[in-house]
Amino acid sequence: MNQSNLFIQNQLQEMTICVHRAHHTQCSETWSASNLTLPFSSIGLIVKGTGMMQVNDTTLSPSKGQLYLLPANTIQSFSTHPHTPYQKYFCHFDAKCGGLDLFEIIHIPLCIDAKHIDLVTDLFTGMIGCFQETSISSMIKVKQYMIDLLCYYLECCPTHQIELTQKNYNTPLNHAIHYLENHIHEEATVKKMAEIAGYHPNYFTKLFQQNFGTSPVQFIVRKKTEIASQQLCSTQLAISVIAESLGFNNQFYFSNFFKKQTGMTPTEYRNTFGQSHL
Repeated sequence: MNQSNLFIQNQLQEMTICVHRAHHTQCSETWSASNLTLPFSSIGLIVKGTGMMQVNDTTLSPSKGQLYLLPANTIQSFSTHPHTPYQKYFCHFDAKCGGLDLFEIIHIPLCIDAKHIDLVTDLFTGMIGCFQETSISSMIKVKQYMIDLLCYYLECCPTHQIELTQKNYNTPLNHAIHYLENHIHEEATVKKMAEIAGYHPNYFTKLFQQNFGTSPVQFIVRKKTEIASQQLCSTQLAISVIAESLGFNNQFYFSNFFKKQTGMTPTEYRNTFGQSHL
């Protein structure tokens, strides 16, 4: 096994799952959005209806009996036909492998046929039921349903269309990412991350870009956006408190930062994706 595949195997073994929302919905005829960049991924099953989804430069038209995937941190647009609006199951989730999103490690089709509709429907309904409960066991079951759904999605993908990222990974870079995750409340800097990794900042920036396909600054921005979105969706913390926990000096600066990354203000985001608005 080469270095790249070994790294990917180890990362997958340490994958963490967090489900933010699971729901069955009848979309309104005005359901649409353009050029959103969301820090979580989504998987959905179309029950009926027609519409359009776009992920970066890829346009999809998922229909009845199909599963779709919207990976985190992609540019997304979507809409439904006004006369035949979508009815669908869906979930919003994070699947993290170390400092990377799962779909930065594996590349799979964004729309596939669900081979066994009853099975995937049961996975969604089971997840939705557990998600609405508050027991410890239900929280664990939500993660299990999500893992089963991810596995089912992969099993429905043609083998030749599943691709692993072929890159060389450097352990010191992962130390720097780990440091960032544990000090996200501080004013994270590339200089400090480079120091943790043991590199000069200029070389660290170049190496980070080569290995992860993004700059350290962009990675810091993404990480803060992910955590902010989680807190906005799953807690009732004041926006000012969330801003302070992520190292922002004031709520105004945080709100501008968040809107620039997601296309929504923190309040709009909470109203759209928060648990109280399921």
